[in-house]
Amino acid sequence: MGIIEDTHKSLIEEVGLCYVATASSDGEPNVSPKGTIMVLDEDHLAFAEIMSPGSRANLEQNKRVAVYVCRPEKFQGFQFKGTAELSQEGPLYDRLAAAIEEKGLKLPPIQNAVKIKVEEIRGLGA
Repeated sequence: MGIIEDTHKSLIEEVGLCYVATASSDGEPNVSPKGTIMVLDEDHLAFAEIMSPGSRANLEQNKRVAVYVCRPEKFQGFQFKGTAELSQEGPLYDRLAAAIEEKGLKLPPIQNAVKIKVEEIRGLGA
């Protein structure tokens, strides 16, 4: 059994928006909203990196990442911490591009598919 449970998956699917925190190798932080977050399996999340040069630069230097998904009006949320892997082609890239198209979003092309191996999950207020 993986670390991502049905409760986490449900919130991600319902909210559809997350905030991704990264840091450069010298600790310079960056936070960026992502509307393409998805659960790949019980251990991995993914999102499309489209217009986030700060996030991209940080992830190229430092693969550690935190993803926060919340529903503030109900005081519900989770922080997912893990390690990111970037790719500019392949099945995940294609899956994210198709998901964006299905939503009818008019966005520039994906720069990177970002796959996160989730290593820790914390609940809101934990």
